[in-house]
Amino acid sequence: MTPRPGAASRGALRFCRAALLITFLAAPLTAQAPPAGQMAAPATATTAPPAILALVDNAIREGRFDAAGTLIARSRIDGDSPQLQLRTAELFLATGDLAAAAIAFGDLLSLPGVAAAAGQGLGLVRLRQFDLPAAITALDAALALDPDLARAWTARGVAADRGRDWPAADAAYARAVALDPGSATILTNRGYSLMLRERFADAEVDLARAVALDPALKTAATNLRFARAMQGRYRDAFLGSTRGGLAADLNTVGFAAMARQDYATAETYFNRALALNSRFDRTAWANLEYLKSQTAPRTGVLPAAESGESNRRMQVAR
Repeated sequence: MTPRPGAASRGALRFCRAALLITFLAAPLTAQAPPAGQMAAPATATTAPPAILALVDNAIREGRFDAAGTLIARSRIDGDSPQLQLRTAELFLATGDLAAAAIAFGDLLSLPGVAAAAGQGLGLVRLRQFDLPAAITALDAALALDPDLARAWTARGVAADRGRDWPAADAAYARAVALDPGSATILTNRGYSLMLRERFADAEVDLARAVALDPALKTAATNLRFARAMQGRYRDAFLGSTRGGLAADLNTVGFAAMARQDYATAETYFNRALALNSRFDRTAWANLEYLKSQTAPRTGVLPAAESGESNRRMQVAR
């Protein structure tokens, strides 16, 4: 049987969604944000110094949430401001307190100067809560106020992906890339969108650019391996792989091989992942069990390895 993409690859993309993460949102951590009750005070005319706001933004972006909360609390000694309230809402979002973030962003929707950013934040919250209609409404309202919000355009692309509205997704990501061409995050999300449509060669272009821009962005690197493997280019999929990350990469490429119905190659990679790990590799074991469930009903055994030209040629989804 010639390895091929198709229905199996669509199932693979759903099955390994946990590995192929959308990266425009910060991962929820356990750091404590300021109490939600602090947002109840009305905004004053106080304006936080831009240097302080920049420090808070950097702390949130780098995952130093305790430091961001401390900076916000200290700045409030001289009075609150809409800009500080916006950072508090962003901190709630970054730490995964979606209920508090929704309230905090909602309180800012009518305030001049922060309304667009607040709508963007609320849209991100609704997207994280899987409330697609509310997310689209909030994001569209934010972009109507400020069409240059690259983060909102990225989120709008993700929302379009979830609704399988590919023209809207393409338009949103194109706008986001135009606004911030150096963003590895935006390119990673667009690459994932293209993989959802089995356009693996096109996805590879975006993902390779993302990795070049930010070699530390693991999601981009993982997705790039998957996109190359889904074209049958297993050797290329391991480019840049390290000894420490090889077991995880073997699982990623092995799952792509399984999605292409190249079962013998998949089994080989999963077993190699198990052999590399000094501890029990639950991911590889789970993948092997899933592989058995895919093949057993048809043959009872794994297919024999393929050889010849059909096994070497590149497989392009479309």
